[in-house]
Amino acid sequence: MTQCEVCGKDEVIPFVCSYCGKNLCSEHRLPESHNCLALPKTRPTRMGADRGLRGSRQRSPFHTSRTEIIHLTIGILIFFVVGGLIYITNTRDLLVIAFGVASAFILHELAHKFTAQYYHLWSEFRLNPMMATLSLITAMPFMPIKIIAPGAVQVFGYPITTAQMGKISIAGSSVNLIQVLVFIVLSYYARMPELFYIAFLNAELAVFNLVPVSILDGRKVFAWNKTIWAMAFTSALASLIFILYA
Repeated sequence: MTQCEVCGKDEVIPFVCSYCGKNLCSEHRLPESHNCLALPKTRPTRMGADRGLRGSRQRSPFHTSRTEIIHLTIGILIFFVVGGLIYITNTRDLLVIAFGVASAFILHELAHKFTAQYYHLWSEFRLNPMMATLSLITAMPFMPIKIIAPGAVQVFGYPITTAQMGKISIAGSSVNLIQVLVFIVLSYYARMPELFYIAFLNAELAVFNLVPVSILDGRKVFAWNKTIWAMAFTSALASLIFILYA
């Protein structure tokens, strides 16, 4: 167990702030909640406030960085090792599954990122060293449960409402559910069973992230709107069950 450095709450898998390095619980994961050293940099400037921007210091509404691209690339590779490597038997499998894994992961994270940036919040993907290591450990063939959570999109800005965080959080799983439908249809018409596995990966990712616990997206969606959370989680779970028994 690791204790939150703000409230002392025990966390099995704590959130580690990439900027100040503190171990935190889900309630104190945001910079505003633990007085992060980087927080002053996310406060709105006078000009930004006059324009109605909330905590934005970006020169354009959609922004990335070299650091984020590197972290996303490593995240895709970890996702591929954990979620796709053991299912590859030939070259076609390699190409299809590599593409599917990349789309499941990258579109999920970009959905979070662009939704946050729509609200003029600073947002970039960052690896979590502990979660990345845990994900790689579960890639071992003898591990019955696979965890694919190498990092997350971090959001800075002030203020961030519960509704905004809920919408930012549900964006990723919504994109995964759309991909489930797309790949199921493509697998049927293209007669490529590999695409059905990609649909399974997307459904699994959606279900995992919508569990309303700890630092997962589901907790923030649940706090925002319980009805929307229930609809999203039920849809994701139904999709996963359909794929498993189809």
